[in-house]
Amino acid sequence: MKRMLQDARPGLWLSLAAAALALAGGLAYVVIYLAAAGEAVDRVFSWLTLGLALGGTVITLAGEGLRLSFTPILGGACFAVALANHLVETAYPLADMLTGVPFFGGNPALAIAFSVVFGLAAVLNVIGAFLPHRK
Repeated sequence: MKRMLQDARPGLWLSLAAAALALAGGLAYVVIYLAAAGEAVDRVFSWLTLGLALGGTVITLAGEGLRLSFTPILGGACFAVALANHLVETAYPLADMLTGVPFFGGNPALAIAFSVVFGLAAVLNVIGAFLPHRK
């Protein structure tokens, strides 16, 4: 770990921050949605979103540890697709909230909160991908 961080540049720090945020967000995502589920899992929860967020984290951390230059793009792609999938699922509770007709179901506050978390992870990783990672 010390060797990995001794010649770190801003791109590495942003990639690690994105991976940490995606990991924490993914764990909170599954814990909160399954705890709030009751009888059935919330409409917005998706195992694909969780898998992509955690997969992007693993790819980013492994790539930085192995010093592979192409992994920020792969991790960023995972984070971006996780965000896109979550935004598609977020449309359903937002439609209910905006129309006032409870048809689809889902918790709009949680949907928006996790949209921000996954969006921030994706943006941090994309910015970090264009900055130098090592000296």
